[in-house]
Amino acid sequence: MFGWSHGDVEEECEALAAMGWMGVKVFPAMESVMSDEWPQNGELNPWYFYYQPVSYNLQGRGGTREDLRNLITTCRSKGVRVYADAVINHFSGGGNDVLAHRNGSDDWCTNWSGKSTSAQSGNSPYYTHNWTYDYMENTDDIPGCEFPAAAVGVQDFHCERSLNSWTDPFQLNYGWLSGLTDVDTESDYMRDRIAAYFTDLLSIGFSGFRLDAAKHVMPESLAAIFGKLKNNLGGGDLPEDFMTYLEVLIGGEASLLEC
Repeated sequence: MFGWSHGDVEEECEALAAMGWMGVKVFPAMESVMSDEWPQNGELNPWYFYYQPVSYNLQGRGGTREDLRNLITTCRSKGVRVYADAVINHFSGGGNDVLAHRNGSDDWCTNWSGKSTSAQSGNSPYYTHNWTYDYMENTDDIPGCEFPAAAVGVQDFHCERSLNSWTDPFQLNYGWLSGLTDVDTESDYMRDRIAAYFTDLLSIGFSGFRLDAAKHVMPESLAAIFGKLKNNLGGGDLPEDFMTYLEVLIGGEASLLEC
């Protein structure tokens, strides 16, 4: 349900069941970037802002955590499973944060205000590094990839590098997709963080996930993350109706993942 709010999807549960659908996927429920400006070719808060998370909190543009729980409860009562669009490869890109001193240097005349988040209340702070000329008061340094609400910091990302090949496994895994801060998914700590996020999704009633940009995460990392998820469930089996699928485009990266 592309861009539908949790409440609107909930209203469709009965109709989906009547039409024979066994499941429905909702947009990322994570807290993500929001803006009150219009820099995206005249479009305010385009769809891809959904895919620029700033925390693992389930406070997305679709509604609150309670709204999400109500949607899942209603759909499951009608026999319709609900699947989460899970963004684990990256966080928001450089310059998309709460800081208002964004431009090339302190003598430029171009600047823009900081962005907020999709949280219904209590927006999480987050800081990225690009185009920043002021220093952080708490560190006396230029900010760099800090997402306090997710307990994720500069050490939890790959070094910034362009992604300009779709057949090079190194670039696919380490490159920054569209300039988005690329998570170090080889890190045991970040694997724990992602597995905890998956566990939360299952706990609220999701039947599984669609893994966004899975082609940019090494298969070994995906396997390790799901192993940690299983451990979080006490080492037992995944839910009976569990299903997860990966976003992998047809092309060079698909062949690499098959290997």
